[in-house]
Amino acid sequence: MTTCAATKWVRVDRRRPCPICQKPDWCGVSADGEVACCMRVQSDRPARNGGWLHRITDAPRPVPRYCLPQRQQPPVCTVDWAAMLRRFGRDTRTAEVERLATALGVSQKSLLRLGIVWAATHRAWGFPMSDALRETIGIRLRAENGRKWAIRGSRNGPFWPEDLTGSGPLLVCEGPTDTAALLDLGYDAIGRPSCTGAADLVIEVVQGLHVRDVVVVADADEQGIEGANRLAQALTEAGCRPKTIQPLQGKDARAWVQAGATRAVVDAVIANTLYWRP
Repeated sequence: MTTCAATKWVRVDRRRPCPICQKPDWCGVSADGEVACCMRVQSDRPARNGGWLHRITDAPRPVPRYCLPQRQQPPVCTVDWAAMLRRFGRDTRTAEVERLATALGVSQKSLLRLGIVWAATHRAWGFPMSDALRETIGIRLRAENGRKWAIRGSRNGPFWPEDLTGSGPLLVCEGPTDTAALLDLGYDAIGRPSCTGAADLVIEVVQGLHVRDVVVVADADEQGIEGANRLAQALTEAGCRPKTIQPLQGKDARAWVQAGATRAVVDAVIANTLYWRP
């Protein structure tokens, strides 16, 4: 099968959806039309970007041949994310952030470090997602009832505060609220948009911060553990020394902290975990 390193990829869209999951986003198809990298359907060939490789000729339905455009150009983002965040920021009330922090079991300070805003037009809380240069590339929304989605035009990227200390290991978890919980314990932490999302950007952030010791905090479910191991493999290939840990209590990092995990407890788990090996 064609490998990711030797392949040029074309993004799927509504006109040419993924031949594996039939969705119009996130996935890609090789320029020769023989291989798909699906972000939703698993295979025995995981890709470094968090997806799975599939040979299209093995797919159960005929698929049109995909061709590279004659002139490749990066997609132009027409959303002014900075202006949008400023507009949302004007509607954000400190008392409401404090109320949300109490409901989530994290500190108001950590939510503010992650750039939380009230997206009034969506009736939801917004968390900016950034690339490795700290440029906002999207906004993840969280409704009061816990429903999560992203503003149209968003690209998946990590959630991370501007004021990382650069000392100790960097913890990588899932989502902004888990990140806030780890920040509350005094760690440098960033959050992935999902258990398989933004792996390449996480590696770029780690390399930009010149961090070698990375701890991937997996959600305590099969998908979370698998996603953590795949990120650890990619980090190892990038020259880092990752470890993967799971909460001793609860389903994720925030639930673990709510259940009573302290910095000493998490430090002990990290210290007693071996560096990741394939």
